[in-house]
Amino acid sequence: MESNIRTISIIISLIAVSILNSFSQQKINFNNAVNWTLKEKFKFTYEQLQNTSNSDEAILNDDLNKELNYSKEQIVSKTSEVEAEIHAAINPIDSNNIVISPIRQNFTNAKISCPIYYSKNFGSNWNVSSFQNMPYKSGMISGGGGDPVFAFDANGRLYFSWIDLYGSQSSFLFGNVNMGIFWAYSDDGGTNWIKPNNDTILLGKIQMFLGSPSKITSPISDKQWMAVDKTNNQFRNNLYVCFVTISQNGNDASYQINCKTKPSNSDKFTISAKVSDISSFSFVQFSSLVVDSYGNVHVIFYGTKDGSTMALWHSVSVNGGVSFSSPNIISNLRFNLPILEISPEDLIPGIDNNRLYPSPYIASDPNNGNVYVTWTAFGIDGNNGKGSEIFFSRSSDNGISWTAPIVVNDDHTARHNYYSSIVVKKNSDIKISWYDRRNDTSNIKSNYYYTTSKDFGNTFEPNSKITSVETDFSKIGSKNQNFGIGEYTQLLASDNYTIPIWCDGRTNDGNIKIYAAFINDLTSDIVQLSSIDNEIEIGDVYPNPSSSKINFELKLKRDNYIHVKIIDNNSKTICDFVPFRHISGNQYNTIDVSDIPNGIYYLIIESEFGLLARKFNICR
Repeated sequence: MESNIRTISIIISLIAVSILNSFSQQKINFNNAVNWTLKEKFKFTYEQLQNTSNSDEAILNDDLNKELNYSKEQIVSKTSEVEAEIHAAINPIDSNNIVISPIRQNFTNAKISCPIYYSKNFGSNWNVSSFQNMPYKSGMISGGGGDPVFAFDANGRLYFSWIDLYGSQSSFLFGNVNMGIFWAYSDDGGTNWIKPNNDTILLGKIQMFLGSPSKITSPISDKQWMAVDKTNNQFRNNLYVCFVTISQNGNDASYQINCKTKPSNSDKFTISAKVSDISSFSFVQFSSLVVDSYGNVHVIFYGTKDGSTMALWHSVSVNGGVSFSSPNIISNLRFNLPILEISPEDLIPGIDNNRLYPSPYIASDPNNGNVYVTWTAFGIDGNNGKGSEIFFSRSSDNGISWTAPIVVNDDHTARHNYYSSIVVKKNSDIKISWYDRRNDTSNIKSNYYYTTSKDFGNTFEPNSKITSVETDFSKIGSKNQNFGIGEYTQLLASDNYTIPIWCDGRTNDGNIKIYAAFINDLTSDIVQLSSIDNEIEIGDVYPNPSSSKINFELKLKRDNYIHVKIIDNNSKTICDFVPFRHISGNQYNTIDVSDIPNGIYYLIIESEFGLLARKFNICR
């Protein structure tokens, strides 16, 4: 971009809201919809967009020259970019192949993208694809968007979709900017990507006036999810995407859940169906979908018919996404959003109120067609006084009826639990993970937890903590304009492992990293904990088991201070070595463990790039 292009701030104007009643149904005022929905999609101010550049050289040089005064008490240094709100997937025909994508924001360059990390050795190391998804058109700039979503088909083809809010620099001041859902696919596990000719799922336009949205000139879409039919029926490898469509009618904004289908033999989404009806719901959002073991497409969403009673709803298609059943209720839930102007609004300290969502997820049992739903709420019909909690419900009859919701978190405190993810393993075990503040009396610091059900969701095992270091949510959004972690994490599974993936701010300086844990389901041990960052790699610890010494290889792309520790199976520190400066390149290291008793231990490597862990045994 030419440096002399003048810009002004993209400010989502706060305009007084008037609620218009029609046929006794509460309407969502357009200005209120703009303030709430579009505020989180615009990621940069207009001044920041002025600095849009295709070069990161200055930032990289700054990082290379940065010196880290590292001590046990000091927070690790800041990074130049923040990554948050992730999605991930595991290849159904090769579990070594895992992909992850976050929203990456660079506020110095005013650049946003969704980089694709891929591993082909079960997370031992990660590479980054060269694919650049934003801006959608060359010569344009992206002012926001994100929402990366993956889906593998039954043959291992990987689909990727995202939202881009883009236009010319001048159009963000006066004119129309584009907001659309786009897609691409990869046939090599996420390394290389192809954008088909028909790469647009939905494209809308927003009219800008003095840097603020003034009108939705054609319907826009928000928060898409994808799923593929992996059954052997006639719809095998159909790709489905559900999303909310937002349109403007005078002073009112209309929200509708829709689903589009790309048949397996097509390169475009040729089938479109509505899931919710505008005449029935005054507000809908936060859809999620899954294809069950019979090929039925299930969509859930948060919605209200009267503007005051919130609920989760379910709809199903039995004909390949051509049509959907009339939505039926899963459960009421207490989760009051700012857009609805219901007092009191429900809050979780440390999360921006405009970014606080119920984040429902749906999953299906691969063996019996059971459908499971988890979500965040403050109660069912009212506030239960226990903070936000993780709820769960099951349907065994294709969504016709649902079990009474149960609370999954077992802390029995008033501390917050939120943003759950769910996966069902091939053996029908249900896994749920979430952020959890049970250990902090101030109710602001979170760990990441998970639990398991082995009886189809009737009961859940005692909750287990995954993280060894808390994240202080009072500081989590300080580097990305209160975007924080976003709203979504991901839980994956292979035959023998549970793989939670989450955004982690344990440095408590606003720097957010992606972490993954590989939990052996046979022993419940965390075998490997990794920061998803290709700046640092660690090889296996050998010999393993060891009697006197352990060896490991460390690879760094840039000079960095390294802090090495050994902890036992109870997270107790056994050895704590003085931090040292590691020169870029490969370095082989040896540690004497002859004085450490027999047992299970973890080698912990801390650096500016995050944390790595490797499990090893001492046996004599």
